[in-house]
Amino acid sequence: MKENNSPIINYIFYLQTKEELDRTFYLLAEVLRKINISLLPIESHELKNLDKSKKNHLIVLRNDFSSAFAFNDLKKEFLDSSMASNKVMVYDVSSFSEIENAVKLENKNVYRFFQLPLNVNQIAMTIAVEFFKDRNTQVEWPGGRRAKLPSMTNSN
Repeated sequence: MKENNSPIINYIFYLQTKEELDRTFYLLAEVLRKINISLLPIESHELKNLDKSKKNHLIVLRNDFSSAFAFNDLKKEFLDSSMASNKVMVYDVSSFSEIENAVKLENKNVYRFFQLPLNVNQIAMTIAVEFFKDRNTQVEWPGGRRAKLPSMTNSN
């Protein structure tokens, strides 16, 4: 048996919709870094090349029209199918309304909505709790129970 003592790297992606990262990214990164989570900026065209064998976590900040339009485009071409197949968990921090099928996606644990204005520390701590809860869930067998044969003894 081979033991692997390498440290676990916890990371969450942050959707970068503009050339420069806004102030919220740095505030979120600072809070998450204190609890051993790295916040990695990623552009929309890079999301399609992610490892699809595990569930990735993505923070989306929609606080102006350009970021909202970029998110809608990404949602149409990639995010809807990824959330439906349980490959991406989206944390939607927005001053706009939540997406149209939000309740169904929240029940599948692939979407979480945060209505702005909120304290960035509260958002970061809630995201961290959900991230670690998702990482520590046990995977259950999707099938039913194993069938049992009737006993071979004669019970008269």
